[in-house]
Amino acid sequence: MRAIVIDDSPTMRTMIKGHLSRLGWKVVGEGVNGVEALALARELNPDLITLDIIMPEMDGIETYRHLRQLEEPPRTLLISVLAGEPRIISAYEGEILPSHFLKKPFTERELKEKIELVMNTGAMPIPVMKEVSDGSQAAAPVANIGMQEAVMASPPPPPLSSNDPLPPIPPMPQDH
Repeated sequence: MRAIVIDDSPTMRTMIKGHLSRLGWKVVGEGVNGVEALALARELNPDLITLDIIMPEMDGIETYRHLRQLEEPPRTLLISVLAGEPRIISAYEGEILPSHFLKKPFTERELKEKIELVMNTGAMPIPVMKEVSDGSQAAAPVANIGMQEAVMASPPPPPLSSNDPLPPIPPMPQDH
């Protein structure tokens, strides 16, 4: 199985790569931000990609949204100190399964368990856009077997193909 590790910390990349190697994964690429993650995913077509959430240029959440649009999206595990925060998990519960977050620091065993979950569940379904009463488009709730409910807070980015240029770098979300 082939993996890519994306984290802006060289120390974390080294640690994650070591864990993955000991777990039988071949690490085929690494990067420091979401822009690099998208380029590497297109070029190397990994089975798994690990993403930090807070990174320069493009954060892990936005990168996850774009990765889901690829023709053959890799399974994705978000690894961050923020991953255990209930507000983070609830903010993205309609887009990202809670099992696809791993809180730093973590053990090799915890990484292995999360990877097994990610590899067995895949990504959340991309929401279907439906017309609402005022004629505008809105994301309809989506369901996934084993989930009680999933509601999209915002529509996904447009689909990407391997020939598209990298998407523009989005602004960082603001707390309200």
